[in-house]
Amino acid sequence: MSAGWYLYAIVAGDTEVPSDLTGIEDAELSTVAWGSLAVVASPLASSGLRLTTENVLRHAAVVEGMRQHGPTLPVRFGTVVADAETLARALAERHDKLVADLARLGDKAEFGLTALWDRPPVDDGRSDWPGDDERAGDGPGTRYLRARLARSRRDAARQEAARSITRELDAALGSRVLDRRCSIAPTDRLAVRATFLIEPTRFDACRQAIAEVRRRRPDLRVLVSGPWPPYSFVSRDQPGERDPLRQSLMDISRWLAPSTGDGHDQRSAATGRVRRWSIPT
Repeated sequence: MSAGWYLYAIVAGDTEVPSDLTGIEDAELSTVAWGSLAVVASPLASSGLRLTTENVLRHAAVVEGMRQHGPTLPVRFGTVVADAETLARALAERHDKLVADLARLGDKAEFGLTALWDRPPVDDGRSDWPGDDERAGDGPGTRYLRARLARSRRDAARQEAARSITRELDAALGSRVLDRRCSIAPTDRLAVRATFLIEPTRFDACRQAIAEVRRRRPDLRVLVSGPWPPYSFVSRDQPGERDPLRQSLMDISRWLAPSTGDGHDQRSAATGRVRRWSIPT
């Protein structure tokens, strides 16, 4: 008995699934079609889905396998629906937006970047602060407000330093990137976390540009991961929507190490049959 349908990717409705590709636990892959789109899926065993390295890599292998045969939108690891009819209804509700995303992103890639600093910037401009003697006589309320002010200055200094890093990265990458998602919420260790949308052929050029930033900024440690399918750039709906497909289009890269190691061997070893389901429009 199946515990549901497990989803991998969204493709054009006439896309054929390679016969040498199988899903998680070697399950047979099928497509569920609606309109001009189809979702690549497989039946899920009654025991449900386990979060293991093998399953994550197999999910990624299916997405990559489909990308080699045409434009593909990745679906988040762990996305399950009850049956083909439920999946088709969800696909129908978002059909136009997904068609646009497939045209915009289907042949694109993304890479992740994390900038860490060895010592976070601090605000040292304290010329307007009272001297030690005056501070010694302050009451608890004054000391509390002074500590709040110090924290606020440190946070502001970190924010400005992080924004400076993003400006430097943007200038270095220039037209090599098509879009970006950037998080500036610096901590003692983290400066910037960003994801960049690119043409797959531009990844090496982007790495070279980032290497120049590393040379100019020895105070930073800049880590790059990818390239991945463009999980981060698929359109999101408003928070609170509960449709499974609407929650599915997110970033798998957080589950994957920068190098997937034996993932290639798993992809080349995947075999199985392919079925196709079509839901009338």
